[in-house]
Amino acid sequence: MAKVYTGKVVIPANQMNEYLEAMQAAEEARAPFRKSLEQLNRDFAGFLSQKYSKKTVRKHTNIVELFIHFICGYTDVEAIDEITKGMVNSHFRKWYKRKVWDSSTESDLRVALKKFFQFLATEKGITNEKVLAALK
Repeated sequence: MAKVYTGKVVIPANQMNEYLEAMQAAEEARAPFRKSLEQLNRDFAGFLSQKYSKKTVRKHTNIVELFIHFICGYTDVEAIDEITKGMVNSHFRKWYKRKVWDSSTESDLRVALKKFFQFLATEKGITNEKVLAALK
Protein backbone atom coordinates (compact mmCIF):
# COMPACT_ATOMS: atom_id res chain seq x y z
CA MET A 1 0.00 0.00 0.00
CA ALA A 2 1.23 3.49 -0.81
CA LYS A 3 2.62 5.57 2.05
CA VAL A 4 2.89 9.24 2.90
CA TYR A 5 6.27 10.32 4.23
CA THR A 6 6.17 12.66 7.20
CA GLY A 7 8.59 13.71 9.89
CA LYS A 8 12.18 14.78 9.93
CA VAL A 9 15.26 12.98 8.72
CA VAL A 10 18.70 13.37 10.27
CA ILE A 11 21.52 12.81 7.81
CA PRO A 12 25.10 12.64 9.04
CA ALA A 13 27.36 15.14 7.30
CA ASN A 14 29.64 12.41 5.96
CA GLN A 15 26.65 10.80 4.17
CA MET A 16 25.19 13.97 2.67
CA ASN A 17 26.49 13.30 -0.86
CA GLU A 18 25.02 9.79 -0.89
CA TYR A 19 21.69 11.17 0.33
CA LEU A 20 21.61 13.85 -2.37
CA GLU A 21 22.49 11.29 -5.05
CA ALA A 22 19.71 8.99 -3.82
CA MET A 23 17.23 11.88 -3.84
CA GLN A 24 18.26 12.81 -7.40
CA ALA A 25 17.88 9.20 -8.55
CA ALA A 26 14.44 8.95 -6.94
CA GLU A 27 13.35 12.20 -8.58
CA GLU A 28 14.53 10.98 -11.99
CA ALA A 29 12.70 7.68 -11.51
CA ARG A 30 9.46 9.54 -10.69
CA ALA A 31 9.80 12.02 -13.58
CA PRO A 32 7.61 10.08 -16.06
CA PHE A 33 4.77 9.82 -13.51
CA ARG A 34 5.07 13.52 -12.67
CA LYS A 35 5.07 14.47 -16.37
CA SER A 36 1.96 12.39 -17.03
CA LEU A 37 0.15 14.05 -14.11
CA GLU A 38 1.22 17.50 -15.30
CA GLN A 39 -0.11 16.71 -18.79
CA LEU A 40 -3.41 15.57 -17.27
CA ASN A 41 -3.56 18.86 -15.37
CA ARG A 42 -3.05 20.80 -18.63
CA ASP A 43 -5.84 18.76 -20.22
CA PHE A 44 -7.96 19.48 -17.15
CA ALA A 45 -7.35 23.22 -17.63
CA GLY A 46 -8.55 23.00 -21.22
CA PHE A 47 -11.63 21.09 -20.12
CA LEU A 48 -12.46 23.61 -17.39
CA SER A 49 -11.90 26.61 -19.67
CA GLN A 50 -14.95 25.56 -21.70
CA LYS A 51 -17.23 26.14 -18.69
CA TYR A 52 -15.50 28.45 -16.22
CA SER A 53 -13.69 31.78 -16.04
CA LYS A 54 -9.90 32.04 -16.25
CA LYS A 55 -9.74 32.80 -12.54
CA THR A 56 -11.63 29.63 -11.61
CA VAL A 57 -9.56 27.52 -14.00
CA ARG A 58 -6.35 28.95 -12.55
CA LYS A 59 -7.51 28.32 -8.98
CA HIS A 60 -8.42 24.68 -9.63
CA THR A 61 -5.35 23.88 -11.70
CA ASN A 62 -3.03 25.52 -9.15
CA ILE A 63 -4.49 23.34 -6.41
CA VAL A 64 -4.10 20.26 -8.60
CA GLU A 65 -0.52 21.31 -9.41
CA LEU A 66 0.27 21.43 -5.70
CA PHE A 67 -1.45 18.07 -5.23
CA ILE A 68 0.84 16.64 -7.91
CA HIS A 69 3.84 18.08 -6.07
CA PHE A 70 2.58 16.50 -2.84
CA ILE A 71 1.95 13.09 -4.44
CA CYS A 72 5.31 13.00 -6.22
CA GLY A 73 7.37 14.46 -3.39
CA TYR A 74 5.82 13.12 -0.21
CA THR A 75 4.42 9.69 -1.13
CA ASP A 76 5.60 6.55 -2.85
CA VAL A 77 2.63 6.47 -5.26
CA GLU A 78 3.56 5.39 -8.78
CA ALA A 79 0.10 5.27 -10.40
CA ILE A 80 -3.15 7.19 -10.03
CA ASP A 81 -5.01 4.12 -8.79
CA GLU A 82 -2.59 3.88 -5.83
CA ILE A 83 -3.73 7.25 -4.44
CA THR A 84 -5.75 6.65 -1.28
CA LYS A 85 -8.63 8.62 0.19
CA GLY A 86 -6.42 9.58 3.14
CA MET A 87 -3.87 11.14 0.80
CA VAL A 88 -6.54 13.22 -0.92
CA ASN A 89 -8.31 14.24 2.26
CA SER A 90 -6.36 14.55 5.47
CA HIS A 91 -2.73 14.22 4.36
CA PHE A 92 -2.96 16.71 1.49
CA ARG A 93 -4.99 19.21 3.54
CA LYS A 94 -2.52 19.11 6.43
CA TRP A 95 0.42 19.45 4.04
CA TYR A 96 -1.30 22.32 2.20
CA LYS A 97 -1.93 24.23 5.44
CA ARG A 98 1.73 23.88 6.45
CA LYS A 99 3.32 24.64 3.09
CA VAL A 100 1.02 27.03 1.21
CA TRP A 101 0.00 30.51 2.30
CA ASP A 102 -3.10 31.51 0.38
CA SER A 103 -6.81 32.03 0.86
CA SER A 104 -7.92 28.59 -0.35
CA THR A 105 -10.22 26.82 2.08
CA GLU A 106 -10.53 23.09 2.71
CA SER A 107 -13.69 23.24 0.61
CA ASP A 108 -11.73 24.78 -2.29
CA LEU A 109 -9.21 21.93 -2.08
CA ARG A 110 -11.95 19.30 -2.00
CA VAL A 111 -13.84 20.83 -4.94
CA ALA A 112 -10.73 21.18 -7.13
CA LEU A 113 -9.62 17.60 -6.49
CA LYS A 114 -13.16 16.28 -6.93
CA LYS A 115 -13.45 18.00 -10.32
CA PHE A 116 -10.00 16.71 -11.32
CA PHE A 117 -10.76 13.08 -10.43
CA GLN A 118 -14.20 13.33 -12.08
CA PHE A 119 -12.48 14.69 -15.20
CA LEU A 120 -10.05 11.76 -15.14
CA ALA A 121 -12.94 9.30 -14.84
CA THR A 122 -15.23 10.81 -17.48
CA GLU A 123 -12.81 12.24 -20.03
CA LYS A 124 -9.70 10.06 -19.68
CA GLY A 125 -11.13 6.75 -18.45
CA ILE A 126 -8.85 6.78 -15.39
CA THR A 127 -10.99 5.89 -12.38
CA ASN A 128 -10.05 5.80 -8.71
CA GLU A 129 -13.30 4.87 -6.93
CA LYS A 130 -11.81 5.23 -3.43
CA VAL A 131 -10.87 8.85 -4.06
CA LEU A 132 -14.11 9.74 -5.83
CA ALA A 133 -16.13 8.29 -2.93
CA ALA A 134 -14.03 10.18 -0.39
CA LEU A 135 -14.50 13.52 -2.16
CA LYS A 136 -18.31 13.46 -2.24
